Amino acid sequence: LAKALETVIKVGEAVKADRLLDVDTVHVSGVSYLTIGDAGLEFLRDISNSGARFRVFTTVNPAGVEYGNLNLPVNETFIRRQMEIIDYLSRMGASLWLTCTPYEFIRPQPGSIHAWGESNAIAYINSVNDAYTEKLPGPFTIMIAIAGKVPRFGLYVEENRVPKVIVKVNARLTPVKAGLLGRITAGRLKGEVPFIDYDGWDKQLLKSFLASYATYSPTPLAVIKGVNPNWRRYLSMVDKPDLITIDDAELRYEQPSEYDALFIGCPHASLEEVMSIVKVLERHGYRRLMKPLIVSTSRFIKSSLGIELINRLREANVYLITDTCPMVSPILQGLGIRSVVTPSSKAIFYLPRLVNVNAMPCSIEDCLESELSDH
Repeated sequence: LAKALETVIKVGEAVKADRLLDVDTVHVSGVSYLTIGDAGLEFLRDISNSGARFRVFTTVNPAGVEYGNLNLPVNETFIRRQMEIIDYLSRMGASLWLTCTPYEFIRPQPGSIHAWGESNAIAYINSVNDAYTEKLPGPFTIMIAIAGKVPRFGLYVEENRVPKVIVKVNARLTPVKAGLLGRITAGRLKGEVPFIDYDGWDKQLLKSFLASYATYSPTPLAVIKGVNPNWRRYLSMVDKPDLITIDDAELRYEQPSEYDALFIGCPHASLEEVMSIVKVLERHGYRRLMKPLIVSTSRFIKSSLGIELINRLREANVYLITDTCPMVSPILQGLGIRSVVTPSSKAIFYLPRLVNVNAMPCSIEDCLESELSDH
């Protein structure tokens, strides 16, 4: 505890924090063996073996494999070391949610203090709930979970959350276009907090936009009109903002024709997203897809579907994977998949960089309809 608190204080001094804040929840990223390797494993082993325990409610990001599933196209050494990482986190008191969307199950109050390490989740609770968290490195979130405190800096300070640029969106968003909007918005800014002027949001659009925006921007907060509970107050604090307009023409993309698989679940697919796939398959009598559809989701969502539906999906060449994410797992490579179509701009960024899988933009519903109509 003393070492963790000392680390938090030293980081606070480095970022010129004026004091420490008590933390309500922690979400730890960087728990896949693919991304942290032996050095990360040893780090967690040493801390766990020291007797350190988390003082606040702590959840963890997806791992490199499904928890407890040994029938995967992944070598045994990888699985064994991944399970060791999860075991150390569990010993320290983490809740093994193994999902990148803890906001699906936690509803942070405006102004509440959190220390989260997953970029899409950080951007979501900052922007949608007006809860407070910064983008924090995985090892540092471990220390915060032990200490129960975080330095007050950056987006923990209200003045730093005030928008500097108004982004007017003249387009009708879909999940794919919302992801492209996130990338373009981040690219047009220089790290300033934007005010997003668009009226047609739903939960899926927000997830897609914010996951993409947080991938390409160093600032995981966008004040969204009609969504952030304090958006009017933030707008009243804006002083001489710049104005950017993004039109539909900037959000166009070509639907790909050559790929090995379809993928949805970056961030982890919600129940609504899974059921949108089910509805398309129902219309076509659960006809088997020529190419597999991989759906990455949480164990909570999968457990709510029922074994009969899961089996019908599997027969239709749709596979639900939980506790993991193809961004941080060798699963796609083990299946021989080298290219995917996906609505996720975050996946399009990370898949080629982390696991050497090419990814192209596509509405899953459109690609499914195309697959099924080609029979």
